[in-house]
Amino acid sequence: MSRIWLITGASSGFGLELTRVAARQGDRVLAASRTPEKLNSLVSSDKVKPVYLDHNKPLSQIQDAVKDILAIYGTVDIVVNNAAYVQTGMLEEVSPEDTLRQFQANTLGPLNLYRALLPHLREKGTGTLITIGSMAAWYPMPGCNLYNASKAALRWLAIGLAGEISHFGINHCLVEPGFFRTELLSPSANISGTSESSRLPAYRELNSTTDANFAAFHGAQLGDPVKGAQIIYDVVTSSGAAAGRELPELLPLGSDASEEISKSASRTLASVEEFKAISALSDIPKA
Repeated sequence: MSRIWLITGASSGFGLELTRVAARQGDRVLAASRTPEKLNSLVSSDKVKPVYLDHNKPLSQIQDAVKDILAIYGTVDIVVNNAAYVQTGMLEEVSPEDTLRQFQANTLGPLNLYRALLPHLREKGTGTLITIGSMAAWYPMPGCNLYNASKAALRWLAIGLAGEISHFGINHCLVEPGFFRTELLSPSANISGTSESSRLPAYRELNSTTDANFAAFHGAQLGDPVKGAQIIYDVVTSSGAAAGRELPELLPLGSDASEEISKSASRTLASVEEFKAISALSDIPKA
């Protein structure tokens, strides 16, 4: 029997490419988007069913949407929590409203989607959750720290959730991609910046550098999203390049992700080691 996927953010980027890969393999895909009608022109396959889902809505509305989605095939096997966007701007400049919006889209919304689906998966006694994070969760970046922080929060929520649900027969994998040539950094798509009126003179030079960096990043990313989506599919289904391998807890996706995550972990270990003896001075002596 073919697998049934539910993929959020399916109208662009990894969501779209993974929808195409799964459909080509004969699996059925519930391709979720806030604008599912867009998918009809992007994917032509009887294996793909566009569905409406906005994880930024209140939990009760997400639960209603999930109920309708589950009714289509009666179940889902694999859930890919992929939808996200990038909020740029210096932390002092970005409004509290935009800050909440970033965490709602990248952290709280994905968690609510899992809350809506878990009762069904627990009853079923099986399922696979795939959380699309980012290597950005591992380091700070001037002008992009809200996005990085939202992905760092998502990272630990997903890892924590995995430990709470594994005994129900539900597996989880956190995918942390590097820079891929998707529309995530496109000014007309999934990136939102601060307006000139909200920018502070004190950050003029740093904003200028950040704007130039993002303009240079877009279209020059190292990763190929088509290849990346195929790798995700192979790892999740233990096929192709990942044949015979168990689902990992963490999948850094792209050589830049492997490099940056390793560098961040090494810096943390070096800091721990440097102050290890001093830190231990705070301990109550053992009897």
